[in-house]
Amino acid sequence: MNDLVVYGPSSRWLASELAQELECDTMMFQTKIFPDGETYVRLPASPSSKDVILLNTFYPNQDRRIVETLLMCDALRRSGVQNITLIVPYLAYARQDKVFLSGEPISLVPIGRALSCLGVNDVIVVEAHSKEALEALGLNVTNVEVRESMLKALEALKIKPDVIVAPDKKAEIRASWLALKLNAELLVFEKSRDRLTGQVSSQPVKEVNVSQKSVLIVDDIISTGGSVANASSFLKKEGALEIRAMCVHALMVGDAESVLFESGVLAVYGSNTIETKFSKYSVVGELSRALKR
Repeated sequence: MNDLVVYGPSSRWLASELAQELECDTMMFQTKIFPDGETYVRLPASPSSKDVILLNTFYPNQDRRIVETLLMCDALRRSGVQNITLIVPYLAYARQDKVFLSGEPISLVPIGRALSCLGVNDVIVVEAHSKEALEALGLNVTNVEVRESMLKALEALKIKPDVIVAPDKKAEIRASWLALKLNAELLVFEKSRDRLTGQVSSQPVKEVNVSQKSVLIVDDIISTGGSVANASSFLKKEGALEIRAMCVHALMVGDAESVLFESGVLAVYGSNTIETKFSKYSVVGELSRALKR
């Protein structure tokens, strides 16, 4: 068992909880940005263990976080660490998981190769974009799915929705599981694109009465907020009493917050895979179980 969690400044909350769960020590990398924009990292002390867990999320500032992680791996190896288990709570560059147009790369292939060159073989990620993205890394990857932590968070927040909503078909499995656990109704939306305008709209697969009911929209990721906002706008018109949104990765890009609130969403609950003001629950339970397997 690894007895040291080393982490970057973007994953402080999760690192602290993980160390408590595993009953091990922690060490945070010192980091700074040079005037020319280059990244600097340094271990404040030599690790006492030859086997360490390195925890660093890849968002925000994806490019910087990836370079930061590579430098951290090199610093650990130079300090005598033999085995690095890398935990990446949010795996960036996962959407370009295949060549869509001639001349494109598969983004995670070179990132995986760089990590491999630095001696990283085992990687744990949380709710990756796709199976193809994981395969592109070319490493021994464990993809952690988040459900139990969502359920516990809802209980802690004292939120008991009447209806669980999947904003698209991809989110149906998680939404269905939560609806069953909470004894709530399930409503699944399906996206369609206008061939002339390119505009994306959402419509429920079947009719469910949401009038004067509390609704929770659940998804793996909220980026620009478009999918959740489309569903929320529909639910608001149908008379939903309260609309909230819950996800694993709350990227909240650009004006996503205002887009969601204007559509009728009262609150957004994200996890600590990305530590921001939207982080309302922890995925430490799922991560610690993955490490103990």
